[in-house]
Amino acid sequence: MEITSFVLGMLTIVAVLIVTAIVAGMVKIYKLETETRKLREICVDIETNFGREIEATHRNIQRLDDERSWELDEFKKNVDLRFDETTRYIDSRIDKALGTMGAKQVING
Repeated sequence: MEITSFVLGMLTIVAVLIVTAIVAGMVKIYKLETETRKLREICVDIETNFGREIEATHRNIQRLDDERSWELDEFKKNVDLRFDETTRYIDSRIDKALGTMGAKQVING
């Protein structure tokens, strides 16, 4: 009977150790699942924020490009205007120097 009691006691201890190991493993798995879920949420937040930042940066680049294009167009218009004014002024000076101003006045009446 002593051997049977000893064997049953040892089996009980082994069973308790196995159950303890299983419970500890289940707790670790639960903690890992919780941590994994939190990390996934963080990754989704980072991805969303990164996408927003990329869109905002793209909009800023587009806005700056539009502003620079507008400034360049205005500069070109200004240069063209100044060129035309300079050409007219030089033309009038040449006409005056050559004495053709009177001829234009006669034609215009």
